[in-house]
Amino acid sequence: MSPFWKNVNDELQYQGMNLKTLATLTGIPYTTITNGRNRPDSIPAADVALKISKVLNKPLEFLLGDAAKLPKNPMLSEQQESDFQKMHLVKKYENLITCLEKCSPKVQESFIRMANAVACDHP
Repeated sequence: MSPFWKNVNDELQYQGMNLKTLATLTGIPYTTITNGRNRPDSIPAADVALKISKVLNKPLEFLLGDAAKLPKNPMLSEQQESDFQKMHLVKKYENLITCLEKCSPKVQESFIRMANAVACDHP
């Protein structure tokens, strides 16, 4: 699944929306959305992507790539911007967090030490 469709899926889940609702609200046929979503590296046509971003109320840049690369929103306070970036990271690493939560505290500690060691070696 392409990053675009992964981000769309994440946002749909976050908003409690399904693909059929997205299709209805955008006016895009459901089959068009599911076909695009099921193709690796599929990026929709510009008009389709724009309709989806408007319905989800997310910038197109957010759906196409990494939210951390977006310019800061002047309407947000520094705290709100920081919270947005943290929320994006939690969503990005949700699977990893879920797996770690299933581990013992000792394994969690070991993993954190390892991750810190790797991060220090590769700034």
